[in-house]
Amino acid sequence: MTMLRKILSKYKKIKDMINNPPHYTRGGIEAIDYMEAKSTPEEFTGHLRLTALKYLSRTGYKDDALQDLKKAQWYVNKLVTYVEKQNVKYK
Repeated sequence: MTMLRKILSKYKKIKDMINNPPHYTRGGIEAIDYMEAKSTPEEFTGHLRLTALKYLSRTGYKDDALQDLKKAQWYVNKLVTYVEKQNVKYK
């Protein structure tokens, strides 16, 4: 395996673990979608914000630092999209 293929393989694994972790889709539904359906807008925005903070706070201490930063970014992007889509008042 060439060096480029090894790098691309590693990148693909990281990307998959950020955008579509297989352990979050057990039961046929994304866990985040289920949480959104069962939460009030205030609860869901709080979850997204606190989860982003969790990943930022642990960056470099648990898993790969870049992966943690990308996960935090994912949750912030999800929060922005949700607030825009729902026209939620965010305090």
